[in-house]
Amino acid sequence: MGQAVRAGDVEIVFAAWRPSDAPDRMAPRRLGAPGALALDLAPNTPPPTRQLGRTGLLASALGFGCSAYWAKPVFPERRALALVEQAIDGGIRLFDTGPIYGGGEGERRLGLALRARGGAKDLIVCGKAGTHVGTDGRVFRDFSPAAVRASVARSLERLGIDRLPGLHLHGPGAEELTPPLLETLEALKREGLVGFVGINSFDPAVIRAGLAEPVFDSFMIEYNLIRKAGAALVEEIAQAGRAAVIGSPIAQALFRPSMLPTSPKRAWELGRALIRHRADLRAARAYRFLNHLPAMTGAQAALAWVLRSPHVATAVFATTSPEHLSANIAAARISLPDELVRRIESLPDAP
Repeated sequence: MGQAVRAGDVEIVFAAWRPSDAPDRMAPRRLGAPGALALDLAPNTPPPTRQLGRTGLLASALGFGCSAYWAKPVFPERRALALVEQAIDGGIRLFDTGPIYGGGEGERRLGLALRARGGAKDLIVCGKAGTHVGTDGRVFRDFSPAAVRASVARSLERLGIDRLPGLHLHGPGAEELTPPLLETLEALKREGLVGFVGINSFDPAVIRAGLAEPVFDSFMIEYNLIRKAGAALVEEIAQAGRAAVIGSPIAQALFRPSMLPTSPKRAWELGRALIRHRADLRAARAYRFLNHLPAMTGAQAALAWVLRSPHVATAVFATTSPEHLSANIAAARISLPDELVRRIESLPDAP
């Protein structure tokens, strides 16, 4: 009998799912076969490090997102914690999370992993503020100084740390970057509760408004092979001495061979794409050739393409698959052939 999964107001019914269908249980294919995971590409080599703008920190070129399906209660906690451990062992040093992911589960789970290793030493944990989960489970926005302070305090408690190395405002409007808010961010830095602060927004106008404010050190923006126009903003951020942190570098893998909801996770991903990324979903069809490359997966090609830019400080991805995590770490060392780069760059962006 079919099961139903909700993503916002969309309900998707899928049928005959078995645990063996889960993407993190798929057997790796032979390297060189279409879609093969290039796991033998420097498998024990960590991703390189890059300067995180003017913060003085060195970040791994790849960051792990403690968000999306990883943070959902339906995804087993044991497997979620194992992925964090695997990411750290693989050389990932930046972890991104926030209070609305899984209704706080993302922060709580990352906190459990940090406690198990004795803290966040040598790691860059980036939190978010400005979006909150109400008692009714609904997400709401509040960028008032009091709300931001309270959010930081709750995040620190869930994470089990006394200082957030990084904090991004989560999707503010330019009009919400008020003097009282900016003063509060400066105060949080002075008080040692937060290291660097930034903005997470996919709106270039908001990012440019933030670049005019000295308090902001980092900007988490959208840039991927379906949104190539973001390259200009990435360069603008870097030239200002700030850190360009890339969200959605794999473009949700919307170019995969099929988006059919064959598992609860795939159903959730399809629902999210239909609600938030319809234009990207259509544009991604032109990139399905990436699934047939001889020596890398489409996701690896997408990551390697983003990391070609010397202006990118780090690219944050989320996954629930140990196999895909290993492949993504390997992607940080892939140099794409010129012919492949030209083909990618010849294709149009999503509108």
